[in-house]
Amino acid sequence: MLKIDSLTASYRNTEVLKNVSFSLTPHTFTAVLGKNGCGKSTLVSCINQQLRYTGKISFGDHNLALMPLRERARAVAILPQVMEIPHVPVEDLVMFGRNPYLDFGRRPSSEDRAAVESAIAQIGIEALREKMVDHLSGGERQRAYLAMVLAQQTRLIVLDEPTTYMDMENEAAFLQTLTQLKKRSRKTLLVIMHNLAQAVRYADHIVVLDGGRVVFDGATAACLESGILERVFHVQKHIFSEGGQQFVVFTAQNE
Repeated sequence: MLKIDSLTASYRNTEVLKNVSFSLTPHTFTAVLGKNGCGKSTLVSCINQQLRYTGKISFGDHNLALMPLRERARAVAILPQVMEIPHVPVEDLVMFGRNPYLDFGRRPSSEDRAAVESAIAQIGIEALREKMVDHLSGGERQRAYLAMVLAQQTRLIVLDEPTTYMDMENEAAFLQTLTQLKKRSRKTLLVIMHNLAQAVRYADHIVVLDGGRVVFDGATAACLESGILERVFHVQKHIFSEGGQQFVVFTAQNE
């Protein structure tokens, strides 16, 4: 699966990522956490080969930097934090996910259309298929983009803070959908997140960045026990049970 080895990258002559190394376990949900400016989005840009870096990013036995664009797009689907909002129907947006499989000028095949139908059904946006993307709410639009990357039919999906503009209800629904994709479709997920409570609830594995370096890389339970989140984010952890389930919330240390 994805392995990041000694990754160092700069943005505007400032070193942002410093010797970052970690790897993903197949069919798991890994959350990357860190304060603003710690290099989370820079990490996504490096995986997407949009930013120069030293070190190595591998997918299986392949160096991502040496893979042809189309081959890389068939292995890793990436949803950046900021996307253009096209004036097209949702169904057409989802079809964009099939571009790595379409030769120039080739019309979508029955296989392409089946992949789009499957993605729309899995994300549960059948009612949105004819709506224009730029007319959707923020939560609806992110679900449409998720269907697009799902139609790409990759083993790995990378999402950069996909729930930033969602309310609590839509955020929870979106993260539950990711969990279902992991379980039912055996996807491997790398998700940049800002909500600590949601990260520890849904992620199997957590990577914490601080000052451009990895300061924690391990299972979610071990992360909670380590106290690293309290130290990095200056928060207090509160654990409570409701309906037979355990929940974790965080508050600022001065609250």
